[in-house]
Amino acid sequence: MSLNLAEELVDNPDSIVTQHDYILYSKTTHSYSPACLKLLDLLDYYVPKIERAYVEEGKPALFCNTYNWEPLFVYALGYTPIGYTEMGRYSDREDMQVSEDHYQFPVETCSMVKCVVGQLHKRIGAFTIKRILTNSTGCEPFNLAWEIMRKQGYEVFAYETTYRGPTVTGERLEKLVKFMIEQLLDIAEWVTGERKVDEEALREEFRRKNRLMKKLKKLLELRVTHPFYVKSLATIMFLNVGLSNYFGRPKEYEEGIDLLIEELENEPVNPDDLKRVIPIIWGGGTGQEFGVYEAIDQAGGSLLGFRDAPFRLVNEDLPPLEAMARYVYGNARAGAGVYTREVLESEYNRLGARGMILYGYIGCSYSSVDREMFRRYFHEKGLPCLNLEGSFQVGAPHGQLLTRVKAFVEMLTSTH
Repeated sequence: MSLNLAEELVDNPDSIVTQHDYILYSKTTHSYSPACLKLLDLLDYYVPKIERAYVEEGKPALFCNTYNWEPLFVYALGYTPIGYTEMGRYSDREDMQVSEDHYQFPVETCSMVKCVVGQLHKRIGAFTIKRILTNSTGCEPFNLAWEIMRKQGYEVFAYETTYRGPTVTGERLEKLVKFMIEQLLDIAEWVTGERKVDEEALREEFRRKNRLMKKLKKLLELRVTHPFYVKSLATIMFLNVGLSNYFGRPKEYEEGIDLLIEELENEPVNPDDLKRVIPIIWGGGTGQEFGVYEAIDQAGGSLLGFRDAPFRLVNEDLPPLEAMARYVYGNARAGAGVYTREVLESEYNRLGARGMILYGYIGCSYSSVDREMFRRYFHEKGLPCLNLEGSFQVGAPHGQLLTRVKAFVEMLTSTH
């Protein structure tokens, strides 16, 4: 990172206009923490480092979704996964224009999709990664994007998924498990050319995932007594993104988490921090307008609980493919919103939170109805809740969005 750029961002936060700028800014604001700097470096160089290794050293890699199980499975097949949504962090307005003007995406299409398409378009004709692993039952705008990219020369494989509600058990669940095992073998055949999986490699990935989930749980527990040591953006990136794909470097990621736990264990508890902190639950995925996180921090808030904290362990005692299938169904994000609401309410009560922020993307029907239902439910119970819609940040953060966040956190402060 350029020292001049880092100083400029700190001295003039208004100059921060992209997601990548915020990552650079976070490095400067965490200069006291070697662990945070290590992890932020891994995040910053995640995509370009994997692409460089593919081009210069021939190391196998592919683009895939960022669900917690998909990168795990890709690692077990001997490939390095790039979460395709992470590519958008390097996007600019030109990428958005390519999607809208060249590929005729409507303006109201999810900005994340348009950013990813713009990034993939830049790579057409270049010697770089051309394989995309995805699913066909998630986001419709992404389904359209993959069809377009297939016509542009990318090799796309879309597997089928089914969702299992918590009440689905017995024979129906067993049929789902068998179906998912076949899907896993389909993926393996597409990736490696062979319809089989190295079971020991998959077991090793299970061991690593379980070990890291326990460490992240410990890290979140330590944040309750050190609420401002790791800021909101860094926390959610280490958790949601890092725990999913390890930023492409599993060994270094785990070393960074170990170091951060050590720092927090050795850091004295500041009683003043515990008095002034506003504990907040984050009720969405990895928000795309990073200015929201900065607004939370500036107002004295701290994200201490999360909707997607993935702490259900993989069952290492089962045959590997069966264990993988049951893990998939045990961690599905979709299904009746009441189950997600129960997770949010449990986190709210566990942490003694003072408020909740529900975040989704403009134009995403997938989550908008659920968020409004959650907001009404928590308001009726007297639990302050803010429902936000943002876009994938290209250009300056949306001023109205930041104003709403700051006003919400300040309201929580005044009512304490």
